[in-house]
Amino acid sequence: MKKFFALLLAFTLLFLTACNNNPADSTAGTDTGTGTGTANPQNPAPSNELELKDTIVGHYTREFINLPSRVIYANGAMRYYYSKADGKAYVYCFDPLCEHDDGYCLASSELGFTFENTFFINNRFYFHTGFGQIISFSFDGTDKKIEYNTDYGISTNPWGHCMAFGPFIYIDQRSYASEDGIAHTLRFNIETGEMVDLTEKTGNYIYPSFFYNGMLYGYDQGVGFLKADPDLTSCEEIERIPTGSQYLGSRFFSTALDEKNNGIGINIYDMKTGESEMITNETIGIENKPYILYVDENYIYFYQIESIYLGDIWFKDELRPKTKGNDGSIYRINHDGTGLVCIYEEEDFVITGFEATIAGDKFLVEGSNFIVRDNQVETWDKGVLVGTIGADGKIDELKPVEVVE
Repeated sequence: MKKFFALLLAFTLLFLTACNNNPADSTAGTDTGTGTGTANPQNPAPSNELELKDTIVGHYTREFINLPSRVIYANGAMRYYYSKADGKAYVYCFDPLCEHDDGYCLASSELGFTFENTFFINNRFYFHTGFGQIISFSFDGTDKKIEYNTDYGISTNPWGHCMAFGPFIYIDQRSYASEDGIAHTLRFNIETGEMVDLTEKTGNYIYPSFFYNGMLYGYDQGVGFLKADPDLTSCEEIERIPTGSQYLGSRFFSTALDEKNNGIGINIYDMKTGESEMITNETIGIENKPYILYVDENYIYFYQIESIYLGDIWFKDELRPKTKGNDGSIYRINHDGTGLVCIYEEEDFVITGFEATIAGDKFLVEGSNFIVRDNQVETWDKGVLVGTIGADGKIDELKPVEVVE
């Protein structure tokens, strides 16, 4: 009971102070866009209209939620937002009395607010926790609500991947959380608060991957690829589509692999035409496996995966080789594979993130600087870094985002 009243007091203070605690960001408490946390904010977010012509609506992001006024990201166990207004970062909590460690703070990882299961719809965040709950809160962190709470009696993770489209959140319910022991597709309506078990209703199941032109695409419980209408009344197996975590408009961008899993280029699959185009490493002008960090209307941004020996380090009383997975260089090409430019190069740098994002002329990516000296690893500037993209398209330097405590 004591904890309940403490929580009630915290939220009361949060409501009263949230709009005045962040003078640096003039858009605190509102945002004009409706992003969903996808890797490519250029794609429109789901709206209440279930028709987004020739546009992929998916959810693959791991590190950044790029909204019109700010970029939300994580560093360690804490969540921050990078303000596009002043180029500084702030803890994603608007309560001046919060210590961020009580399990209820929006900035704390204990709450379960992770980017893989978070959506931004109609100026409000929705996310599902590992305990089968859907929680929402407003853009400025106020008005947190439990929108839906399961009674599975399962301690953790009854739900897997989810994605949003229109007013709906589609959820993969894991097999051990179902009475019949098989996976189910659930759909939650954020406007009515109704949860529907589409598998129970129709007998069909799909692991939700993305929407395109009003149709849901995903996987069955084996290796098949499916296409279904939003209600799952019609569900058919189709040829597997070469998707990727980066997409723009009607096109997916992914690393092209040979039969030995070697990276041989970049594959672009167009949902509109049903055709794939493979841009070879030779065409691009590179030798190693490309890993795509970001795609915008003009360019593909990537780095090359390669093992680079740095030296031997002491590990459990013996010397072992220490390597890094890339040389720290970031490249840019046109969508047709031409115009290769190295936009950032730093000998001691390594890219550690799964994706990057661009906010205006700022490039954000997770990485670290480190060297091996005297059989020890020396590390600095580790975490989310930001740099300015110049007129020539190159990044001046990548340095840690300035955090305002």
